[in-house]
Amino acid sequence: MYSFFNILILDGDRLFQAALPKNQLFPLIIILSYLVWFANYFIERNTLPLFKKVHPLAVQFLSSFVLITGLALISVKSTGSIFGGPFDLTKQNFLLTLGFLFRVNLFLNCVNAIYYFNKKFSEKNLEAEKLKLLSAEARLESLNTQLNPHFFFNNLSALSVLIHENIQVADSYLQKLSSIYRYMLNNKVNELITLKEELKFLYDYMDLLSIRFDQSLSFKVEIEEESKSKLIPPAVLQLLVENAVKHNYFTETEPLQVEIYTKGDYLTVSNPKQPKMAVEESTGIGLQNISERYRFLDHSIEILDGEKIFEVKLPLIGSYENTVSRR
Repeated sequence: MYSFFNILILDGDRLFQAALPKNQLFPLIIILSYLVWFANYFIERNTLPLFKKVHPLAVQFLSSFVLITGLALISVKSTGSIFGGPFDLTKQNFLLTLGFLFRVNLFLNCVNAIYYFNKKFSEKNLEAEKLKLLSAEARLESLNTQLNPHFFFNNLSALSVLIHENIQVADSYLQKLSSIYRYMLNNKVNELITLKEELKFLYDYMDLLSIRFDQSLSFKVEIEEESKSKLIPPAVLQLLVENAVKHNYFTETEPLQVEIYTKGDYLTVSNPKQPKMAVEESTGIGLQNISERYRFLDHSIEILDGEKIFEVKLPLIGSYENTVSRR
């Protein structure tokens, strides 16, 4: 339509030396425009696969120019045979038709180039997002699988002592230790689990500590029933309890009580500060690990390091929250 009205309005812009009647000009323009489109379609389907090492837009444009030249020659020969007279094959008629077809071809190739680069841009964006997600998942898995080597060796040492003192207690200790490691392996790739599942794991861990430290270490757990269906990163409670054991001294005369309770959308783990004179070297697994894992989920933890109390508040995540899309 553009080409048709362009030729009508601009007297110097014609397909031939003489003006072609409108009822003949319009169908001819339609036929030529579609032939140019079909020539480019043919190149895309049959020629591009033959030149995989050359940029496809360059192959498309150069190949289409060759086909358009042949199409212009065929067009002028055909119109000369149909209309005769001033529409015969002459250099002037050939150049005018070639110029028209080249403009149509240039327009189609520009649209194709825009589509091509927009598609490549979208693919690169998608690839970048996939890489970000893979990187995030890899980092999350790394955080989830971090285990304090001291935790492993301390429990093996305690088990060794128990085997010589009380076989039945040692067997119970081994079963709970096995359950703890099974839980960690099963949930190493999970972002979130229910608080109810996490508490089952925590009780096994607290039982281990109670066997090791007897009356010198105790726990007070108060969890609201509605909070148990909410979500939490796996093993974070174990890390917080381990952190309390690691940084505080406790004896039967000066016991340590760790409190774990929920209030609204938060779970709190707190303990009185009874700092050890010498603390084992930090592995960077505790609070930093928990903070990083919550950051993946677009949440943050609250840490209160008071004069007498150390307290960490963990957000409880509702099952309706779409943490994956935010990350």
